[in-house]
Amino acid sequence: MRLDKHVQLAFAITLAGVLAACSGQPTSPTAPSQLDARAGTSTVGTTAQTEGVTIASAPAPSPSTANFEIGFMTGMIDHHQMAIEMAEICLAKAVHEELRSMCQNIIATQSAEIQEMQSWLQQWYGITYEPTMKPGDQKMLERLASLSGPEFEIAFMEMMIKHHEGAIKEARKCLDKAAHAELRELCENIIATQYAEIQQLQTWLCRWYDECRS
Repeated sequence: MRLDKHVQLAFAITLAGVLAACSGQPTSPTAPSQLDARAGTSTVGTTAQTEGVTIASAPAPSPSTANFEIGFMTGMIDHHQMAIEMAEICLAKAVHEELRSMCQNIIATQSAEIQEMQSWLQQWYGITYEPTMKPGDQKMLERLASLSGPEFEIAFMEMMIKHHEGAIKEARKCLDKAAHAELRELCENIIATQYAEIQQLQTWLCRWYDECRS
C-alpha cells in the first residue's frame, strides 16, 4: 500500500523548503519530488510538524536522493522479510545441519538489518514502515513448505540464490545513489554476506545433489 498522495506531496514540499532555506533559495512548491515509501503500514511522526508532516531530522541532500533512499529501504525490508520467511521453513525442513545453520544466520542477520532500516526511515524521514508480502509470495512459500527431503533442499537453495542475487543487484545501486554513509555501509554488508552465501549454496548443490553450475 502506498503513502497517501497528500502526505507524499506535503512531505516533498516540506523537504524542498528545508533545502531551500539552507541554500538561501526560495521554495518552489510547484515541482515536488515523487517520494514513494511503498508502505505497507506507513505513518509520519509527530514532532517538528508542518501541517501534520514531520520534517526529516537528517534527510538526503536532494528530493531525488531522498526518494531513492526511501524506496530502497522499504523495498529491501520487504525483500529481507521474504528471505526470513523462507529461512524459517528451512529450519523445519532442512536435511543437512549446515544448511539449517545458514538459515538461522539469515534470520538473525536480516532481522537486524530490517530493524536498522526501519530506524533510519523513522529518524531521517519520519516514516514508520512494516514489511508487506508481494502478490504471489505467499503461494511460493506454501509451495516450498509442501516439499521435503532432497526435493526441498534443492528448491530452497535455488530459490535463495536467486533471491540473494536480486538483493545484491539493488545493493549495488545503493552504493552509487545513497547519501547516508550508514546506509551505504549496510549495502556493502549485504553484498559481501549474501555473495558468500550464494557461493556456499552453489557448493552444496553441487556436492550433495550434483547440481553444478558450469
